[in-house]
Formats: sequence, C-alpha cells, structure tokens
Amino acid sequence: MQAKEFSIFRSLLSEVHTKAFGEPISKIPHSKAHTLAWLIEEATGVMLSYKSLTNYVNAVLDENPDKVNPSCITLATLAQFATGEKAGKQMAALWFKYRAVQLMN
Repeated sequence: MQAKEFSIFRSLLSEVHTKAFGEPISKIPHSKAHTLAWLIEEATGVMLSYKSLTNYVNAVLDENPDKVNPSCITLATLAQFATGEKAGKQMAALWFKYRAVQLMN
C-alpha cells in the first residue's frame, strides 16, 4: 500500500476500532478480532476475516504499509462501518468518498 493511502487507511482503521470498542486502536487479541469481524458483519452485511483485521491492526500499529493490501471492497466495508452509511450498488464508492474527505483535511 502506498504511504499516502496508508495514512488514510490508518485513520479509517482507527475510526473502526474506536467505534467498535470505544477506545483508541491497540493490538487486538483473538477474541476481540472475532468480535470486530462480527460487529462489522452485523452493521454492513459483509464478513471480513478476523485474521485480516488482526493483520491490518498490526500493520497500522507497526506503521508498515508493506504488510497490507486490502481490496477495494474491504476498504469500502470498513468505511461503511465507520461512517454508518448504507451501501448502494456502487459499494466501492464508499471508500473513495471516505478517501476524498480525508485528503481534503
């Protein structure tokens, strides 16, 4: 993942973690990763792997963009969870909308 994209991804994942657990992003144990995957699925209808979520959190905390390469649908799902927006036919647009807002800040 490119550095510019990674900073937006880091911000997104921090929002997801805070929304899910009410605390700043931190390493997530196995059970918490399962809970996060379940919360995201309940809110969005999309199941993300708890292992992938753990890897994303670790990459963000290690500030290592080379460790992650999430798909556009995964990014859109995380953006949907963070913002609470409903997905439409163009679900990937949620990621690009989130990204655009972050780039303007």
